[in-house]
Amino acid sequence: MIFTTFLQFGCAHRNQSICNSKQRWITSVAIAVLVTLSGKMTAIAEKPNRLSVAPTANGVYLYGESSKPDVVGKEYIIFETIGTKTIGAFYLPRSEFSCFYGQFKGSRLSVTLIDALDQQKYYYTLLLNPNGLTASKHPMMGAPTYQPLGKISNNDLRILAACKLQLPTHQ
Repeated sequence: MIFTTFLQFGCAHRNQSICNSKQRWITSVAIAVLVTLSGKMTAIAEKPNRLSVAPTANGVYLYGESSKPDVVGKEYIIFETIGTKTIGAFYLPRSEFSCFYGQFKGSRLSVTLIDALDQQKYYYTLLLNPNGLTASKHPMMGAPTYQPLGKISNNDLRILAACKLQLPTHQ
């Protein structure tokens, strides 16, 4: 990773405590810059029981057609909710993703999906139910029910950050 190489290069100092302090400071600055560039990204704390939190509350959420993350051929939804507004993406692992923005109205999430290939807009409704989210129309492929997943990966966050940069006016 670039930051690791940079940190190792910058720590040629003989006093290890000075080197460690320098590394912590550089890491803190790098994280602050990345968070700022990704567009007001909400701090995400790993919660042990993430599945019990409704996606209408402020936070970042991951849902999938599979109960396991990153299954090729299964569709996933990563999104962030702030107030009633939501921004995120539908994606297939190791493939494409399409960004969307939307709004919760009760247990319904109405989204406008921007197709990654032709930039056309498509409109969907996701219904929050005890099993997860059910789509009114299926955005990419397969069955239209998505279940909550607890672990959000760095790749999920990368996709979300890309959508936040692509759709900044909808945040």
